[in-house]
Amino acid sequence: MSAPAIEVRGLTGGYGGPAAVEELDFEVARGTLVAVLGPNGGGKTTLFRAMLGELPESTGRVRIDGPIAYVPQTERYRLDFPVSALDVALMGAYPATPWYRRIGSGERARAATSLERVGLADRAHLQFGRLSGGQRQRVLIARALTRQARVILLDEPLSGVDHPSAERILALLRELRDEGRTLLVSSHDIEQARGFDAVLCVNRRQRFFGPPEGLTASVLHETYGGEIVVLEGGEEAIVVQHHHH
Repeated sequence: MSAPAIEVRGLTGGYGGPAAVEELDFEVARGTLVAVLGPNGGGKTTLFRAMLGELPESTGRVRIDGPIAYVPQTERYRLDFPVSALDVALMGAYPATPWYRRIGSGERARAATSLERVGLADRAHLQFGRLSGGQRQRVLIARALTRQARVILLDEPLSGVDHPSAERILALLRELRDEGRTLLVSSHDIEQARGFDAVLCVNRRQRFFGPPEGLTASVLHETYGGEIVVLEGGEEAIVVQHHHH
C-alpha cells in the first residue's frame, strides 16, 4: 500500500497559551476530498497552520507526502492592488525559485496553464480585484497548481460566492481529487460536506473522522455545541443545547 498523503499523529498545539487543538490523530489517503467542519475558534485554522509548518508550538507528528499549498479566503486580499490574475497565479512559483534567479518563461507558462486548468485563461490579464468572488477563488487555486502542490488546504473557498460559482469550484475540486491530489476544505456547510469523500470534525479535539455517513446528531452536538446545526435535507435547523452534569 502507498503511504498516506497526510498523516497526523497526536497533534497538540497552539500559540503560547492553552492548546488550540489537542491529540488530533488521522490519516488521509491520496486522492481524497475531505471536508473539515467545526465552529469558529474550534481549531481548523490551527490544524492548517500545523500542516504548513507554521504553528508556533506543537507536539506530535505531522507528515505531508509531496508539496503542499494553502488557498485562503479571497476577502483577505487587497482588491485594489494592481496585479493581474496571471500575476497571482505566478506567485505559486516563488517558493521554489531561488532568490538570485528571476522568474523565467517556464514558470510563466506553468502559471498560464494553471489558469487554463481552472477555466480562466481568458481572464489572465484582468486585474485580480475586478474578477468575481468565484473567479478570484479559482485564481488562488491556480496559484496552488502553479506550485505543483499535491496536497491543497482551502479555507472556506465557497464562502461568499453565488451558487453557480460554488458548484463550479466544487466540480474543479473533484477533478483535482480525481487526478490524485488530496484536498482539505474548511467549511461550515454540513449538508455540502455530506458529498465529500470524508469529513473531519474539530472542536479543539477531534470529534469525528470518517465517511460523511458518520455525521450523526451526536457527532454534530459534540462538534458545534450550542451553535445552529442544519439537519439532513437542509430545510430545518435546530440549536443544540449544552447539557450540564
